[in-house]
Amino acid sequence: MRLVLTLLLWLGASCALAESQTFGGYTVHYIAVNSTFLAPAIAAQYKIVRSKRHAFLNIAVLRNNAGGSTTPVTAKLSGGLSNLMQQSSKIAFNEIHEGDAIYYIGEFDFSNAETLRFKIDVQPEGTGSSHTLEWTTQLYSD
Repeated sequence: MRLVLTLLLWLGASCALAESQTFGGYTVHYIAVNSTFLAPAIAAQYKIVRSKRHAFLNIAVLRNNAGGSTTPVTAKLSGGLSNLMQQSSKIAFNEIHEGDAIYYIGEFDFSNAETLRFKIDVQPEGTGSSHTLEWTTQLYSD
């Protein structure tokens, strides 16, 4: 059932830019993807709206273990996006568990070729510290 995560990793390698940041013993992987990249059945399964002007974030938080392995962990995520005109909106995240995998999906609308700036606070569960992810990306309608 790790189809969405597998798809997103494939997208990261082929047509979208998957990124990661490491902080305080955790690595956070994140990607923004146009929802039309998902097959209709997969979008329906995860209740993701498919539209040329609708996209989603996929964020996974992993604890870095001794020996180089990682363990998925739950986290509190909050934040949103803004465009070049400083219009901003919050993004609500849904936590998804598939086997041992844990990741977060947050949906948002965009305009074709719009440059978006994301600012997401990530606090791994059980820690008192958080880290702010900030990045800019441009999304295109199909």
